[in-house]
Amino acid sequence: MLFLSKGPYLQRPTEDSMTMMWETSDLASSSVEILLAERIHSGHQGNYKKPEVVIASVSNEERSTIHQLTVTGLEPGTMYFYTIHSANAKGEVQSGPYPFKTAVRRGEPFSFTVTGETGGYSSFDPSDGLTNINIFKQMQRYRPDLTLFVGDIVDNGDNYEDWEKYFFGPGADFLTTTPFYSCLGNHENNASWYYEFFDFSPPKNYYSFDYGDVHFICLDSTDFIKSEDYPLSAGEMSPGNEQYDFLIHDLQSTSAKWKIVFFHYPPFVSGGYQVEDLRQLCPLFEQYGVDLVFNSHTIVYERSHPLRAGKVDFQGGITYIVAGGAGAMPEWLLPKREWHTSQSLAVPHFLQVIVTVDHLELRAIDEEGRLFDKFTLRKDSDGSKSYF
Repeated sequence: MLFLSKGPYLQRPTEDSMTMMWETSDLASSSVEILLAERIHSGHQGNYKKPEVVIASVSNEERSTIHQLTVTGLEPGTMYFYTIHSANAKGEVQSGPYPFKTAVRRGEPFSFTVTGETGGYSSFDPSDGLTNINIFKQMQRYRPDLTLFVGDIVDNGDNYEDWEKYFFGPGADFLTTTPFYSCLGNHENNASWYYEFFDFSPPKNYYSFDYGDVHFICLDSTDFIKSEDYPLSAGEMSPGNEQYDFLIHDLQSTSAKWKIVFFHYPPFVSGGYQVEDLRQLCPLFEQYGVDLVFNSHTIVYERSHPLRAGKVDFQGGITYIVAGGAGAMPEWLLPKREWHTSQSLAVPHFLQVIVTVDHLELRAIDEEGRLFDKFTLRKDSDGSKSYF
């Protein structure tokens, strides 16, 4: 009997395409159908008719267990539905239809969510996984256009079962309709499953992408700070290092209004597991106008003041946010806050970020749906910033 092991889930949203991935229990063919989403003006069913009209399809007769199909020729910022199908001599499996939305154009508002530590918190979680489930459910309530995971989404990346237990299982409903990106945490162990399950741009441990007015850059801090040297670097953050050179070239090449960087180890947190050597990257972030940096690793929430050149700077500083969201370790916080800390709290949480042309609003929400921190960043046409 053939059955779905994981997914389906969404990857690589662009203005005219979306990638669907899933895993089957045995080698099988794969196909995706895209159905027209037609609005209705009365009744229920989420204001959409039951999708019936197939407008595109992609198939692959080559058999595999991890399936990846990209549908192109779609319209920007548009709702569609998709159905996946796999078959072999043992049977067939079909799942869907599920809604999805293509990326918006530049100049159009959108929202995304951020969390981390769905697996990194596992050995401390007294709820036996309920924290993960609650966080995914709360994020789904806010209907984001995409989501960032800031590492440690599994407990042991080399353990195949962990990917279902801590990530794909608890997040199944959410990931079916919400495309996502992730960075490597120390718990992923740079395992091969990370590279097989996700369709990020090569080399996959670091990459960048655009969505609306935001340019996102994912870095691999576990490569800058090797496990045998942690928490110190061994001189990797300098010209000649492939990832460092990528970062410089990528920042130089983008013309996006907003620049957001995310990686696992936090350069600023008033708690345990601060990795100060990563502050070597801060001058680059400052030089090229990065607006926000997301990290996790320390299983708390923390938002810095806007920082520049090692000082608080409300004119042109960068806000660093630790989103160790799917857990809470209050004992990891220092007895008092550091100079760079604006707000900090150890509760299970996620972040909702709303992006408009000249405002970026961030809200920190706990696993019960309660707002406990927020701030807004405004950027004028000349690049000047204001925070409130």
